[in-house]
Amino acid sequence: MISKRLALVFLAVALLFERATGAELRTRNVVLITLDGARTQEIFAGLDADVLRSTLKKDAKIEESASHRRFWAPTPEERREKLMPFLWKTLLVRHGSIAGNRWKGSQVRIVNRHRFSYPGYSEILTGRARDDEIRSNDKIQNPHPTVLEVLRRELRVDPRGVAAFASWDVLDVIVEHEAGAITANSGYEPYDHSDPIVRELSRLQREAPTPWETVRHDTYTWRFARAHLETHRPRVLYIGLGETDDWAHDGNYDRVLDALHRTDGYLRELWSLLEESEGYRGRTTLLISTDHGRGDTTADWKDHGEKVEGAQYTWIACFGPDTAERGEWRDAPEVRPDQIAATMCALMGFDPTALLPEAAPPIQRFIGGKTD
Repeated sequence: MISKRLALVFLAVALLFERATGAELRTRNVVLITLDGARTQEIFAGLDADVLRSTLKKDAKIEESASHRRFWAPTPEERREKLMPFLWKTLLVRHGSIAGNRWKGSQVRIVNRHRFSYPGYSEILTGRARDDEIRSNDKIQNPHPTVLEVLRRELRVDPRGVAAFASWDVLDVIVEHEAGAITANSGYEPYDHSDPIVRELSRLQREAPTPWETVRHDTYTWRFARAHLETHRPRVLYIGLGETDDWAHDGNYDRVLDALHRTDGYLRELWSLLEESEGYRGRTTLLISTDHGRGDTTADWKDHGEKVEGAQYTWIACFGPDTAERGEWRDAPEVRPDQIAATMCALMGFDPTALLPEAAPPIQRFIGGKTD
């Protein structure tokens, strides 16, 4: 029997959903992007001088390093704008908000205790941590339906209408419970497309391998996702980028910064494409987050996991026609990645309590009414 407290929670969510749909949400499409293991420190404060210094040779001067010359500035605000200028100077000024700056009273904390990728992505996509079932990064089909599959069913579109492109090959099985339910492409998997340039990129990805057997360069993931968006016009698109995590594991902080800066360029490209496209312009919400955090110190910034302090903290950003708030959250209640799935449902005009009854409730501050 359902408890009285749980019943009240469901009632509150249903009322909030009714209020949101009564406001005639404008969102008709959702794009979800994840940056694997991207720390809150870099997102909110840019280059971490202590971490950069720890990666240099003993007698090297930090001021002479290429990353310091490119991304250093006196204040956290200036550094983050240098690292991700489109995110901070355009998206967050004009189109949405971001939660997770712990130093300003906003916290995003993952629910699963494992603090690594498969549990983190499953938490995001199913709306619930499943610690007893998902305890590794093994390439095993997700035991539970994901929000991507649910939305495809409710939207009544063919598999191309809900698509997932990812750099890490395990995401191929994380994004769907039933293989083939959506379009999924990950790792070094070929991508067949009518454009000969895209077909050539599909071939070249194996001729330009990364240092990692299961993760391709993000540029291929982005180019394939863009081609699919332009050709098949999906209602829901998920893009999972991976280099921020793998370069960090390798201790290559310069490449982590490069990956974040390059991703900012993808965001600029994506937003321009959406704004120029009939059916997407003014009708699309973009959600951006990460599967887990990383260690807080120079000793553990490369790592994450159950015993790594700091790996439980992440961040979530949202941009679109139904997100009225701007900038970064301050002195705000904690939110969690397991709320993203329900948020996607609600933004698309569906009752998340009906579609994902086990999922955490949506983040209402991301569904704050129409914007001009």
